[in-house]
Amino acid sequence: MPPPVEAQVIARAFHDDPMFTFIEPAADRRRRVLPWFFRSALRLGAQRGRVDVDPGRAAVIWLPPGTSLGPGAMLRSGLALAPVRLGPASFRRFLRLTSAFERAAAPVHGTTFWHLFILGVDPADQGRGIGARLVAPVLAQADAAQQLCYLETLSERNLAFYQRLGFTVAGHVTDAGLPEFWMMTRRPRSSDAD
Repeated sequence: MPPPVEAQVIARAFHDDPMFTFIEPAADRRRRVLPWFFRSALRLGAQRGRVDVDPGRAAVIWLPPGTSLGPGAMLRSGLALAPVRLGPASFRRFLRLTSAFERAAAPVHGTTFWHLFILGVDPADQGRGIGARLVAPVLAQADAAQQLCYLETLSERNLAFYQRLGFTVAGHVTDAGLPEFWMMTRRPRSSDAD
């Protein structure tokens, strides 16, 4: 079954992202596996969080405060197949990187936060405000509930975009053998602030 349009869109957006070029260095293999990965991630987001789309152009996946991604969630989303679909070497790199995310992030985001898990805008549509428009509803919800928002990015060029949305760099990790990444947080804005 072909992946949904949004999975293909996110796959194009992340094809050359440092996270996925690290996990799967071969471009042709990345082109084949990323639509599966993002279809599973979208399923996970729909089951455990929130997914918003601009059909055929962009999608965002948020995980709300308190979300647990245990074995059941991985199984239901299809991500439990990652060792097979990615292959042993790529899966080992995936685990190394995501483990580094978890170690570095815990002291940064605490226990109550919205995780901007994935935001992908088709390369042909980037720079048009679509991503900002898609994340705005959860940012407003987090502000109203006085909750933190958190994300990781492996692309330095993304920092300015997220800073315009109110995120600040909360950490920068440069572990040997891994791509560098930034952790960003967005403190809730008060209702009387513009």
